[in-house]
Amino acid sequence: MKILNFGSLNIDNVYTVEEFVRPGETVTAKSHTVFAGGKGLNQSIAAARAGAEVIHGGAIGPDGGFLASLLEEAGADAGHLLQLDIPTGHTVIEVDAGGQNRILVWGGANRGLTHTYLEEVFACGSDGDIVLLQNETSLTDSIIRRAHGLGFRVVFNPSPFPVNPDALSLDDVDMFIVNESEAALLANAAPGTAPATLLEHLHLRFPSADLVVTAGERGTIALLGGAEYVQEAFPVKTVDTTGAGDTFCGYFLAAACAHKSPQAALCEASAAAALAVSRAGAAPSIPQADEVRTFLKKRMFLQQIE
Repeated sequence: MKILNFGSLNIDNVYTVEEFVRPGETVTAKSHTVFAGGKGLNQSIAAARAGAEVIHGGAIGPDGGFLASLLEEAGADAGHLLQLDIPTGHTVIEVDAGGQNRILVWGGANRGLTHTYLEEVFACGSDGDIVLLQNETSLTDSIIRRAHGLGFRVVFNPSPFPVNPDALSLDDVDMFIVNESEAALLANAAPGTAPATLLEHLHLRFPSADLVVTAGERGTIALLGGAEYVQEAFPVKTVDTTGAGDTFCGYFLAAACAHKSPQAALCEASAAAALAVSRAGAAPSIPQADEVRTFLKKRMFLQQIE
């Protein structure tokens, strides 16, 4: 089973600040670092480092060659990237003293996908493979509908959340991987609704879909194959939460491709995300598979999930 990831590739400009900038305020950043990023790239790197066969579908500009190299170094197939003459997408990220982040995204080349290009990437997969997508590229609905029609298993991480989600063919999605905020928006629930309640609301709206709701330090709750699973978060010192959800997503789907149990997949994904938040950056923070195994072994979880 392969993962075809139609995902964004960004150049992340990360600024560390004591507190987030407020409206009308000017502050001096403590540091500025440039990282490889983009939800799609992060998820492909995570899945590839976890051992999955990953084909990345996405677009870069003349300044994005190093992103293709990073994908290849991680073990993902970047040979099908669309090369455009417009700049690669980029982000401006604030990281405060507590490790929390705020992100502003400019789409750039990510918005240049075409229907012809989609078909070229779809041709690399086969019935039953996973098509993963987020919402940082163009043609999100076309990807969902076409992937469903071709018999792929459609996994949607709706981030950033769609302005008009009802315009998307969400009933064609086989699995949603969402954080609490995204789950509340998708379920039309009030902010702050408990994850278990969000899961119930999502199941009522999408009764045929598998559901994974991540809640940061409060862990993860999921409905997979009709059974409910709970995975506690692993406590670590938070340095930077950027890319943690993408790391979780990539490792979780890689475990699914390896036919591991849902509980094992959630455990490995949570461990990988914990390692990611303990480091700076998005793509650079994604751990290798042996690091995740060592992390779990030290916490005596490894035998329980094998």
